[in-house]
Amino acid sequence: MKPKGNGLVELHDSKQKERGFFCMQLVMYLNTEAELGTERYRELWEERFTEAKLGACAYRDHCSIYARTIKNPPVQLDLFTQNT
Repeated sequence: MKPKGNGLVELHDSKQKERGFFCMQLVMYLNTEAELGTERYRELWEERFTEAKLGACAYRDHCSIYARTIKNPPVQLDLFTQNT
């Protein structure tokens, strides 16, 4: 159950804002892969945008925007793994 604010004090959860993601290049690639307005297009839209939000865009191999933004690949740290 979520706590309800009384208006006098802001709750931590109420400060969080949704951060959106949109890429016109991704839309252009989607338009070549499926016809606009079809069920396949809707499925691809959800799948491709979810992948892109996670940093694994399906079109990264031939996207000029992706090439400019990922110059140094991110490093995954192993902070809580045990080295044996």
